[in-house]
Amino acid sequence: MSEISIKQATIYNAMSKYGTMIVQLGLTMVLSRLILPEAFGVIAIITVVLGFLNLFADMGLGISVIQHPDMSKDDINKLFTFSFVVGLLLAVFTVALSVPLVSFYEDEVYYRLCALVAPVSFFNAVNVVPNAILTRDKRFKTIALRSIICAVVSGIVAVALAYIGWGVYALIMQSIISALFLFFWNYSLSPLKLIGFKTKNVLSLLGRYSLFQILFNFLNYFTRNLDHLLIGKYFGSASLGYYNKSYSLYLYPNSIFTSVITGVLHPFIRDYKNDYERMYEKYLQIEKFLSLIGIITMMVTFFCATEIVVVMFGKNWEPAGIYLKCLSICMWSQMISAVSGSVFLGLERTDQIFKCGLINLALLIASIFIGVFNNSLTLLALCVGVSYNLIFLITNYILLNKTMQISVVKFLRVLLPDALFAFTFCGVSLLVPSFIEISILSLIVKVAICIVAYVIYLSLTGQIRSLINLFGLVKKK
Repeated sequence: MSEISIKQATIYNAMSKYGTMIVQLGLTMVLSRLILPEAFGVIAIITVVLGFLNLFADMGLGISVIQHPDMSKDDINKLFTFSFVVGLLLAVFTVALSVPLVSFYEDEVYYRLCALVAPVSFFNAVNVVPNAILTRDKRFKTIALRSIICAVVSGIVAVALAYIGWGVYALIMQSIISALFLFFWNYSLSPLKLIGFKTKNVLSLLGRYSLFQILFNFLNYFTRNLDHLLIGKYFGSASLGYYNKSYSLYLYPNSIFTSVITGVLHPFIRDYKNDYERMYEKYLQIEKFLSLIGIITMMVTFFCATEIVVVMFGKNWEPAGIYLKCLSICMWSQMISAVSGSVFLGLERTDQIFKCGLINLALLIASIFIGVFNNSLTLLALCVGVSYNLIFLITNYILLNKTMQISVVKFLRVLLPDALFAFTFCGVSLLVPSFIEISILSLIVKVAICIVAYVIYLSLTGQIRSLINLFGLVKKK
């Protein structure tokens, strides 16, 4: 694969990610003013359930199709049929999960909601193989168009239903329509067939490579969502709604700058799996770029947390500001960590990904229970932010020292000055009093202060030219 192909793929993936994100962000701003925080707390639990079941829907099927471009049509149809059967089972399991949810959260609304979203579990499963085929064949332009149209259609329906008072059911319908839309679009592009298969043969197609990836996905999922599950139980739906909104905002910068790269990196980076030095060179270039972007996003989000929440979602969501501030302390490290997964996959070291997942889960569990034990959602959010910073260090140690035999100290020497500056700015910003009451005006002033400080830092360290050059890191040298 040529590097120019990576550039083209990244552009199309950017169209998909940014276009979809802009649409979804606009819709969320509207829906947040039409639906109460309690409803978003309930839908956050349903989203966690669907995400959990989606792990079973994938089970390494998509990765296997991408990693083995020479897989026969017959084998692909077997995987598709297997996913169809899995989808039916997941739909039944979705309904069954309503019983423990009602018992755990003491709210009978989950009986109805689980029944409604059961088709989403089915269609998520049958979409796995067709999605992987599009990625494997590098049809990123098609993926971009499909994603944007899907977001617009499902979002418009959700807003219309929220306007007439459907509340949480408007958000549920958005998920249902999105899953249906993707299925019919995918089927029109890749009309796969249902054929007979033996489970043993399907498992052999997945192999050891996918096994560890499946295990990591489970660990990573609980790492990322255990806080939501326990907040809903111990702090209530409204508090979960506030936390979920702040968590979503905290993820946006990461999605904007990293998902575009990671979404196309795996099919290409496997070409360097036998050349560690070349892979490290590319990895460091990408990480340096993300580091320079990460420090400004961390500065802005930490300093302007409350203003961002109020401007985006309205005055009713102001309590989410403190949680966003706490989570933002790991924005820099999370942005950098996002790429490591693709490198592990390219090296076919999913066993190391699994090892990282075990450590990450242990750290997050400890952080969450500190917050729950002290009955403080603010402390919980702060501990989660600290844990993700530790996860960044551990992940890169395993990737570089243990997997690629490259010194992690050498790697950190390049990046840590950026982190030191970002944390120093955040610490100093705590001493700055709130001096403007109008949220939008306060946001503008604070962002300007962040930009001035950022430019001064880049100038003093001679990194302005480096940042400009790094924008071309995927171009052929």
